[in-house]
Amino acid sequence: MKSAIPILTPLRGIAALCVVFFHARIIIFPQWMTPLTEYTHFVENGYLWVDLFFILSGFVMMHVYQSTFVRGVTPSKWKHFIWLRFSRIYPLFFITLIVLITWETFKASNGIGFYGGALFEKWGMSGIPAFEGPFNRSEALLPNALMLHGFLVTDLSWNISSWSLSVEWLSYMIFPFLVSLLLKRKLSFLFPVIFILGLLYINHTKGSLDVTGGLLAFIRAITSFTLGAWMYTVSITEKQQRIMNNDFALWTIFAICIGLLHLQKTSYHNVLVVSSFAALVLISAQQSERNTPVFKLLDNRFTRFLGDISYSLYLWHAVLLLAGIEIAHLLFPEQLTTWQNQTSWGTACIGAGVFISIAISISTLSYYYLEKPAIKILRARRQRNIKANSI
Repeated sequence: MKSAIPILTPLRGIAALCVVFFHARIIIFPQWMTPLTEYTHFVENGYLWVDLFFILSGFVMMHVYQSTFVRGVTPSKWKHFIWLRFSRIYPLFFITLIVLITWETFKASNGIGFYGGALFEKWGMSGIPAFEGPFNRSEALLPNALMLHGFLVTDLSWNISSWSLSVEWLSYMIFPFLVSLLLKRKLSFLFPVIFILGLLYINHTKGSLDVTGGLLAFIRAITSFTLGAWMYTVSITEKQQRIMNNDFALWTIFAICIGLLHLQKTSYHNVLVVSSFAALVLISAQQSERNTPVFKLLDNRFTRFLGDISYSLYLWHAVLLLAGIEIAHLLFPEQLTTWQNQTSWGTACIGAGVFISIAISISTLSYYYLEKPAIKILRARRQRNIKANSI
């Protein structure tokens, strides 16, 4: 296994944190949504960090598996690669799905309807029977279990974050066949063009890149995933590498990304943000370990830890939001009403701190006691089967 590239793991953690607050704003902090946009649209644009995940994933897949598929794809290589990816993403996804199904079953047994917070209540979406709500729908169970819901189901369902895992899973299936094409210099120019055209098409069709199901969601994933893989193949001269491998370049591109996210969404703003994310990944991948302020600000013990637990954080925060708000509504209705009437920024900051602390704590336990053990068990089992079949 090749070594990790500095900065990329922390970027994954930062992206996961931003997606957490994007979802939390609807369920826990709806009263601050509109007032916040008077100052910044950073949280409102938080869904775009998912596109950074796709780009990062493609880049890392090429970093790790290019040598495996450079000479072509055989059934055994493809099967082994898919098993490695399956063992990485499916177990924890399935666990969170089971937790949500269990909670929904409890609701059905006790006649408890859907509750998604004050905003959903305002939209007239409270009290919907179990397994019929806006997310936990019975007809979406099978596509979720097969991890095909991001393509087969047009609306968010069950673990609302996991639509991206579904379309990324489909991207994994295609990836081995892309490697040889990505390495053909005559075709190289096509991939960034396809990336831009794909995003422009989605943005033109839907008015933004916020598509989370169906063919457009898959296009959103595969174009960014392929661009990330292509960027790994780009030849960078020593001079270009020196220009990018410094605090000024790193801070400049990071500041551009943050600045664009701060702006209100207009026209093709989404495409510009995701393009800046691509540049951020490319420049970040050129960095070497060093003890400078900007580098250490982005790549330090905490940000690397955040990157390590990012997958758990990405999945569990949705469970905490969807099931947590309903549990709070059942057990502490008066306190929840009091919270929903709060409007001070200080209270919002305290609430955000408490929520993210709980989410990180649960994700840390999940990473060490569920995520890593599940990967180890499944991969060890695969190795035993391979050895057994070779005897």
